[in-house]
Amino acid sequence: MCLAKVYGHKNEDTEILLADSIANIFLEENNKIRMLDIFGDETVVEGTLLNMDLERNTIRIALAQ
Repeated sequence: MCLAKVYGHKNEDTEILLADSIANIFLEENNKIRMLDIFGDETVVEGTLLNMDLERNTIRIALAQ
């Protein structure tokens, strides 16, 4: 099973871990991104998807200001 770590970017120099062991991601209205981990815990952020690296299991999101 491939699970992802999700990182948020507020600017080019700042990267923070938003969530770990993410199994599902849903792009919602109004730039909301909803993530579910393997335990069913939900994390919701506002931003846009920057990239998904499936080889390294990482997802990067540009967080809304």
